Amino acid sequence: MKRTLTISILAAVLLATGPAAAKLKDGQVLSGDAWGSQVGFAPDAALPGFTPGAVLDKDGAKGFAAWIPEGLSNLVDAWGLTLRTAAYRPIRPSDGYIDATNRYSRDVVLAETGPKDYRSKAVTGYVAGLPFPDPQTAMEVAYDQQYAYVGDDGRLWFEAMWITAKNGVWRTEEWVWNSLNRALHRTDLAPLPAFPDSAADGIQYASIAVARTPADKRGTGALYYRFEAPSDQQGWAWVPSMRRDLKLLFGVPGVAWNNSDMLWEDIRGYSGHPEWYRWTLVRKGTILAPMHAGVTFGKKSKKITFDTCDAPHWNPRITWEPRPVYVLEGTPKMDTGLSPHPYLRVVMYVDAETFLVPLKVAFDRKGKLWKVILHAWNESPDPDRLPPPLALALAVDLKRGSATAFAPFESSSNLGMRSSDFTEGRLRAMGQ
Repeated sequence: MKRTLTISILAAVLLATGPAAAKLKDGQVLSGDAWGSQVGFAPDAALPGFTPGAVLDKDGAKGFAAWIPEGLSNLVDAWGLTLRTAAYRPIRPSDGYIDATNRYSRDVVLAETGPKDYRSKAVTGYVAGLPFPDPQTAMEVAYDQQYAYVGDDGRLWFEAMWITAKNGVWRTEEWVWNSLNRALHRTDLAPLPAFPDSAADGIQYASIAVARTPADKRGTGALYYRFEAPSDQQGWAWVPSMRRDLKLLFGVPGVAWNNSDMLWEDIRGYSGHPEWYRWTLVRKGTILAPMHAGVTFGKKSKKITFDTCDAPHWNPRITWEPRPVYVLEGTPKMDTGLSPHPYLRVVMYVDAETFLVPLKVAFDRKGKLWKVILHAWNESPDPDRLPPPLALALAVDLKRGSATAFAPFESSSNLGMRSSDFTEGRLRAMGQ
């Protein structure tokens, strides 16, 4: 199989240039017990009147507006979302990720790219782990989000539900999504830190997603690669009726996933390259976020996880806790007169311990709030070696009164997938 060749990790390290970014202090060693305070900051201790366990509806949430930012407050006020709260609990990554951060983060170099340059990589010297403990700039936070701890591989078996506030769920699809999250920059599973063939070809990430339902779509699938360089993602789509695969670009900025309310780049908060946006660090603060969501996996649980019976038919029933976040504002660099990006800007709330994105809001070309994107995670079943499993995702189009909800039946990580599991032949086999 032919792949686009890009610069290897070793070559990138040798070419490191630009000013040094925030690094570990001399003699500092990160640990699991103190991870949050070492790499980020603690959430606010409390707001007056806040009691963990309270359920905040439209009226009850008014006293805690400082913790309920724009977008989330809209879902509470206009769409009846209630927030079942709990006390803050810290989250740490695996031992392997912590070890890699201690070993490699001092060598990472950041060279900010130009305001219109979205094809030049802004970071060199990165091998594995968290690139920038205690980040000080917007780009450092964006790169920490890019390489947040999600495990070296994963499987997500989920149902996607297309929903309107007026009529409820009108369409569903079931998918299995296998992902090699870390073909490079691995921390948990051998080979460390990279598969040699992936390093040679500059393939950072690979995935295969195949539809199981509905019947007329069963077997439709896609294989795609994300490269280490900030180039377009490439891959193949398998079309059962044609009995062939088609080479395509995937994850193009501004394009929706599968005609849903979620763009490709909205997956897991932001799945594009950091260089594709101009980022500004607006502030650091505390918001309510579902980082210990308490979701039960399995087909029978989806109607418990999402209130599909009552309007607007998309509200999740999950647990929210005070979380420390970096607030990033981003504007797309690929926004041109000939091909304008649908988002004028986005605001992204990046958790300061995990660097995952529980909340993102997007504004339309007129500057009006348009979409709210939520992601929730459950507690890790084994924090020493496994990441928090993704518990759900939700993209709400406020203008249309519609949403796409993603309810996982299985969410697992570090299964021992190989780079050889992500080929055209494997795509065809899974689509049979």
